[in-house]
Amino acid sequence: MFCVLRVRIADVEWSPVCSASDKACGSTLSRPLSQMVMFSKFRLGPSVFIQAALLCVGLFPMALAVHYVTTNWISLPFWDEWHTPGSQFESWCRGTLTLGELFSQHNESRKFFPRLLYFTLASVGGWDVRKEMTIVFLEVCLLSILLLRLLSRTEGTTGVSTLVTWVVMMFLCFSSVQFENFLYGIQLEPFFPGIALVAIANINLSALSFRSKLLANLTLASIATYTFANGMLLLVLGLPLANPSNSTPIRKRTRWFCIYALCAAIAIGCYFIGYKKPSYHPDFASWHGRWLDLTHYLVLWIGAYFASDYVNPFLFGIVASAVFVAVFASMIVILAQDRNWHTFYPWLLIAAYALGTGIITALGRIGFGVQQALDNRYTVFSLFFYLALVGGTFALYCARVRRGGQGVRACFLTNIGYLLGFTALCWTACYPKNFVSLRNHRHHQLQLRLALEWMDVIPDNPELALVFPYVDVLRTRARTLADHQLLRIPFVKEQIAAQVKQPPTDTDAKNGRIEFCGFDSNHSLLVTGWAWLAEKNQRADCVVIGYRDTAGKFKPFTVLETGVPRPDLRERFHIPNMYRAGFSRAVSSGNLADGDLSIEGWAIDVKRQKALPLASSLSLHAARP
Repeated sequence: MFCVLRVRIADVEWSPVCSASDKACGSTLSRPLSQMVMFSKFRLGPSVFIQAALLCVGLFPMALAVHYVTTNWISLPFWDEWHTPGSQFESWCRGTLTLGELFSQHNESRKFFPRLLYFTLASVGGWDVRKEMTIVFLEVCLLSILLLRLLSRTEGTTGVSTLVTWVVMMFLCFSSVQFENFLYGIQLEPFFPGIALVAIANINLSALSFRSKLLANLTLASIATYTFANGMLLLVLGLPLANPSNSTPIRKRTRWFCIYALCAAIAIGCYFIGYKKPSYHPDFASWHGRWLDLTHYLVLWIGAYFASDYVNPFLFGIVASAVFVAVFASMIVILAQDRNWHTFYPWLLIAAYALGTGIITALGRIGFGVQQALDNRYTVFSLFFYLALVGGTFALYCARVRRGGQGVRACFLTNIGYLLGFTALCWTACYPKNFVSLRNHRHHQLQLRLALEWMDVIPDNPELALVFPYVDVLRTRARTLADHQLLRIPFVKEQIAAQVKQPPTDTDAKNGRIEFCGFDSNHSLLVTGWAWLAEKNQRADCVVIGYRDTAGKFKPFTVLETGVPRPDLRERFHIPNMYRAGFSRAVSSGNLADGDLSIEGWAIDVKRQKALPLASSLSLHAARP
């Protein structure tokens, strides 16, 4: 006598067996599972391998992004980060931080919740913007999970079709065009409203009660509103939706809607108390007066996601816009016929958010010129245009095409295959351009970090204005944060600072040489050479370049990083490590004195706090342009 219990999960099947000595199968089930279960079958169907392969393919662009971000990130607060959260950090250090400052306006946004997050992150280990970069990346990972959940909720889907669509979305979310945004910690703010909207779509399609949906949606929309300016759209788009089987009376739902509307009105009203349009932003454009420029701006805004040396963003934007109109027109027609809003709702919602954000951006930024639409930071928003397009196409397939005839499916999938192939080529073409941009971004950030570290030695370094345009504020704020252990950048110590303020003595070039110094067509000063620490058998950490005027007074005017490849040095001295001992950079000549100057410099050993003189016999005549 045997009692067999069969348990099946996906395509794996096994059978625990009860012996005749057991009076009942229940007594067997009381035993430890390891003693009870005996596998009678273990079968993995082809669909399991296909889904596992698709999962790996979907994670591939994310792994690439992790690699490129972590190998290129630099702990340097940059530009707007010195305002938010830098200004609030300074106020906290001085003991003057108020609730009003936490709600204060930054450009068009009131960043109350991001500021709370910045303080939380800085409370552990100080202000390191790489923590914010990590949050940006985790936000996009959360977005990918929420999208997968939306796809799996679609009626008529299968595991394979869901994962195929998700793979396409993953290549969009972790496209190389986003790498620069991943390396700017403050970008966690514009990413959040779109992610919150996708979360709201999941909530509205869930089995939660109407009241729970309302409270959750209102919370997410309010946080988004006080995170980034376009978050206010969520107060309109985030209306809770009742389930078809919802038993909540209409009168009660109406009362909850009124509460939602009142809270939304209060949130928006408080937002505009004391609001002032930034003086450096253009006025909103009139759609009737500049509709052609605004349309051009929107098309570029859409096409910029795949812009490269081989892909014209305007032409790609036209193609993408045409496909978008065709897909969503079909969705609206089917929705009017079937009234099955669950299938199309999330993608219509995301499309409304993307287009609303794009139109508001165009109206507010067209004054800067049409080409401003190609700014890389706007790809945070145009991403959701493509997510809505891919999701809407998937919903069309599940709602109509999959249930149609074989010819209809073949025609639809063939056209989709052509579009995906074309898009894949454009996606691949973006990589070389964005990879070079990523490498240049790292070198630029390293150079700016050096300028900040040496600001006490070279306070008039023009590159400080590239860290934050208000240089006097930057120097004061950075020093205050460093004194309170919030900013932990290793500023140059007095010992080495005193050395480099002295003119270098004669040298036999064992520490390196300044080989060329001259002006280019933009009146920038190009300085090249090499720097070597002979005692340590390695390249110098950096070099300080200065000038000696006709009175014999020496003044440092810039600091440069080393690391430029110099195979000629390796061959000449037969030392492999000298391959990266070169330096070459065009720097601003804004802090050079007029007249005849002698260009000299120092090779810097940071660890031993030593400055070693560079050989130089270069003269330069500087004059104001």
